[in-house]
Amino acid sequence: MATKKSNETMLQVNPTAKERYLKLKDKREKFVDRAQECSELTISSLIPTDGFNSSTKLYNPFQSVGARGVNNLASKLLLLLLPPNSPFFRLAVSGKTKEELEQNKELKSEKILFSSLNK
Repeated sequence: MATKKSNETMLQVNPTAKERYLKLKDKREKFVDRAQECSELTISSLIPTDGFNSSTKLYNPFQSVGARGVNNLASKLLLLLLPPNSPFFRLAVSGKTKEELEQNKELKSEKILFSSLNK
C-alpha cells in the first residue's frame, strides 16, 4: 500500500537548484580558487575574483606565454570537437516519414526537378 509523503520529505528528496548549488559550494570552492589563481597568470578576465565589477582593475602579468598557451589549448579543443572538414549537423528523413515521401508521386517529381536545378 502506497503512503503519501509529507512536503518536508519531498523537499529533502528533491531540493531546488539553488539549494543544491549552495549545499555543494564548499566542495566547489577549492577548484574555483585554483582556477582564479591560474586565470590571474594567464587571462585574468576568464575567471575573475569574487566581487569583480566593470571598474575593478585586473592583474596584468606583463607576459603573454600563459595567455598564448590557453588560446592554443582552446583552439585545439575546438578543432577536436568541431572539425572543419566535417558538417556540424546532418539533416535526414527516416522511418515512416521517408516511406510516405517515397509513396507520394507529386513530391517525387518535385524532388527530381529540384535535384536537376541544383546541378
